[in-house]
Amino acid sequence: MALLVLKSLGKRAAGGWALWDVNLEVQAGEIVGLLGRSSSGKSTLASILAGLDKATSGSIVMGDRDDDATFSIAVALSSPAYAPELTVFENLDMFGSLWAIPKKRRGKQIPFLLERLKLSEWRSTPAGQLSEGALKRMEIARGLLADSPLLVIDSLFDTLDPEIFENLWDYLLDLRRTELKSFLILTASGKVAEICQRIAVIHRGRIGFIGRPEDFRHLAGEDMVVLGDVNNPLVRSRIQEKLSVVIQEEDGFLSFRVGNGDRVVGELLSEFGSELSCVYLKRPALDDALNVLANGGSTITAGSGERKTG
Repeated sequence: MALLVLKSLGKRAAGGWALWDVNLEVQAGEIVGLLGRSSSGKSTLASILAGLDKATSGSIVMGDRDDDATFSIAVALSSPAYAPELTVFENLDMFGSLWAIPKKRRGKQIPFLLERLKLSEWRSTPAGQLSEGALKRMEIARGLLADSPLLVIDSLFDTLDPEIFENLWDYLLDLRRTELKSFLILTASGKVAEICQRIAVIHRGRIGFIGRPEDFRHLAGEDMVVLGDVNNPLVRSRIQEKLSVVIQEEDGFLSFRVGNGDRVVGELLSEFGSELSCVYLKRPALDDALNVLANGGSTITAGSGERKTG
């Protein structure tokens, strides 16, 4: 069941469209990544979902997991919201109080989130004295504190310390599994997007792809399998015949492109493992596919609502 449905959402800004014809669904218990470069429209969408801005066209439909009521979306913004004179704990406690979260629950949940996000030592520090990174982590904690089945996180995962990121991601997976919570992760990082269940790719305000990360990766081309030190010409011929590929040789290495590198590497190791000294798999990254989309992208002009392919 869909918790969030965006229908032909558009936002006119500065003589053009910051968003145009955005259609997207987020299901209960799903982690969706919205991948796009800077100025692609991600933060505009976050502001609309947070209620800080209004869409020019289209609609936003929300329903809870029982499909009988609406709810408020929790949004962790790329520009954190906080009161600089209040401590980290006081900021989170204030927001929790505004969301009508019981005091006893706040008293347990806030220290837990501070520990998860490595903020415990700044619990009593005025937020105005925090580093930019610490403020972003506090903003994530603020979003997680909200009692909402859907949390939108705008570009805050992109610069997290790897250890904190891994710890936090495990927590999101746990919330998805135990409470059926959903997350919409807005990101410019292919590494963040590739671990989401499903991604939507936004470019110049319009979504150009929705599906599995591995399917979007194919836009950048096929996988490349590289073989080293294949001195026996018979082995090369057998591999070429078995896989029906064109093998190239450069600097003593053989290489060829295939659509499913994982499967092909497994077959090679199974049949030729004793005759191959090394096998490498080079896969296009999501960032490579995003570059392809950007280089052959589109522009949207205000007024006409027409997409022009460039």
